[in-house]
Amino acid sequence: MMKVEITPKALEDLEDLREHLDEEFGKKKEKEILKGIIADLKRLAKYPDTDTKLFERFGIETDYKCLYTHKNYAFYRIENDMIKVIRILSTKRDFMYILFGIRMTSDDADEYWDEE
Repeated sequence: MMKVEITPKALEDLEDLREHLDEEFGKKKEKEILKGIIADLKRLAKYPDTDTKLFERFGIETDYKCLYTHKNYAFYRIENDMIKVIRILSTKRDFMYILFGIRMTSDDADEYWDEE
């Protein structure tokens, strides 16, 4: 089983998500969603190669993979025997711009993710 490391930037993303969920839905829902995201990230340790490679989806030269979890995308890569979670971003955000500086509309993203 691989180890999962969450980068400082991904931890910031989780804190931002926590604040948003608390404001919008309250503590109970916030804890439920964050617990689910953490469980999904831990599951990566057992099944690191089951998620989407961004290169296959978008043709961008990157070793990033993506896990869909509770209306968020967890972007990660495998480094030796470790899964390194780079960012955790809402599906509503322009993740291609945030990660690679490439502008993409939400309709473009929906088209790619709906292909599965």
